[in-house]
Amino acid sequence: QSGFAIFPSGAAFFDDDNAGTSSINSNARLVSPVINLVGVASPKLSFKYANMIYDLDSSIKVEVFNGTSWIQVFSSSGDSGQWGLDWNTFMYTVEAYDNATNIDLTPYINANFQLRFVYNDAGDYSYGAVIDDVAITSAALATSDISAKDELQIYPNPVRDNLYIKTDLKSNLKVSVVDMSGKMVKTFTGKSESYNLSDLPKATYMILIDDGKDIIKKKIIKQ
Repeated sequence: QSGFAIFPSGAAFFDDDNAGTSSINSNARLVSPVINLVGVASPKLSFKYANMIYDLDSSIKVEVFNGTSWIQVFSSSGDSGQWGLDWNTFMYTVEAYDNATNIDLTPYINANFQLRFVYNDAGDYSYGAVIDDVAITSAALATSDISAKDELQIYPNPVRDNLYIKTDLKSNLKVSVVDMSGKMVKTFTGKSESYNLSDLPKATYMILIDDGKDIIKKKIIKQ
């Protein structure tokens, strides 16, 4: 509950009025904790949202941190969701949300991933925005993909020099090596008998094997 409105339990309500007078406010941000997405297969973002404007078209934007900068992945301007008025309390209620579903986060995978919702009241007074049921999910693999993953072999592990990948996946593979901070340290294009990792420092890494359709991830130890 917030002054003029009642929201579902667990929802987040925010606007930028408390940051100063409405004529000088630019935006307010709702920022997630750091989320390590390394090793998460095809992560997708979904959430529910509602926005009730007063005069000008306030907006909701979603930005993600890709390890170096913030990238916008979603934007909505103007009224969203369905609002009703409770005549007993004279408060507005969220009766239904709009939905944002399956926003692909794969290009932004890193160990320091963050998510932020940015509200902008367009330089005027506005009621604010509501965000609910935020979820990052990992896509399930099809039966054929699960079979390919089960049959894939990486050896030796731990590895000193050459890493061998035995797989029935097609030849146009891209093999990437990512450290545990999310930084890509080596990339190989094309299917090969072995992959030379001798120049890598001793550490734990993720091997990402991309056949153009799915990405299979395996953890290795470099000795």
